[in-house]
Amino acid sequence: MDFGIALEGISIGSLQIRFYSLMILSGIGVGVVIAQREAKRYGENSEHVVNIAVIGAITAIVGARLYHVLDRDQWPYYSQNPGDIIRVWNGGIGIFGAMAGAILGLMLYVWWVNSTAKRKSSRASGRMGVLRWLDIGAPAFLVGQAVGRWGNFFNQELYGPPTDLPWGLPIDAVHRPLEYLSDTHFHPLFLYESLLSALGVVALLWLGRRFASRMMLGDMLLLYLIWYGAERFALEFLRFDNWKFGAVPTAQIVGVAFVLGAIAVMVYRHQTRKPDDTPKEQRAERGVTRGAERRRRRRTDSQDDG
Repeated sequence: MDFGIALEGISIGSLQIRFYSLMILSGIGVGVVIAQREAKRYGENSEHVVNIAVIGAITAIVGARLYHVLDRDQWPYYSQNPGDIIRVWNGGIGIFGAMAGAILGLMLYVWWVNSTAKRKSSRASGRMGVLRWLDIGAPAFLVGQAVGRWGNFFNQELYGPPTDLPWGLPIDAVHRPLEYLSDTHFHPLFLYESLLSALGVVALLWLGRRFASRMMLGDMLLLYLIWYGAERFALEFLRFDNWKFGAVPTAQIVGVAFVLGAIAVMVYRHQTRKPDDTPKEQRAERGVTRGAERRRRRRTDSQDDG
């Protein structure tokens, strides 16, 4: 039996294991671990996480692939080669499509659980909250992107212009654009996005705990949209193969919409927020940690003393 290892993956006879696919699966796995920890912090049943991950992975891959295939620069090829549309392992997915698909998958699962609970009983004990679970999933989505982006390394894609920096990524001639055939090393955009996304995971987890008593349901999702929207907007300046709307990269338009829209929604919701008259119930509803609740009480006591 033939056995071989290449940058793209491992071949065992006729079986091929692509590193691109393994990195996506690894991203999902790490995301599941993060989401399970968050679900426990929120007092939710962490067994739902795996179910959501299975459905969300399918809808995310479908959404990501559609976003790539419908790119006006890619559609002429796929319209002539429809069989290649399903070859996701060869690369070619759009993160914004993956985000939409993952959120849709989570919402479908929550709807199904709630519909089932409603048929079985009129009590709300088995019901799930969409915003609550989107908050649980927000850091998991981002860590999945951070890990999954390494699949681009093995496929030699998602890189920027040529660079002489020590961390420049060597790209084989077959994967270089015609205008850069004489160049060998390029900015590793996949690495920049992976590191920024990993930093965003740390930021979201810290903010979710540090300001838990002040946060409303849905805030973690909004913070995720703000972080990734800003991250993607900045990185698009280094990308030369991006999908453009006129002269502006589509990803920058979407990124700005995410940032401004999420900030506007968050500001509006907090300005119109009703006073927290039942801290214990609110803490249970928002998954507030005991430490955050103690800090909230100290702030309240100091204001009363003043």
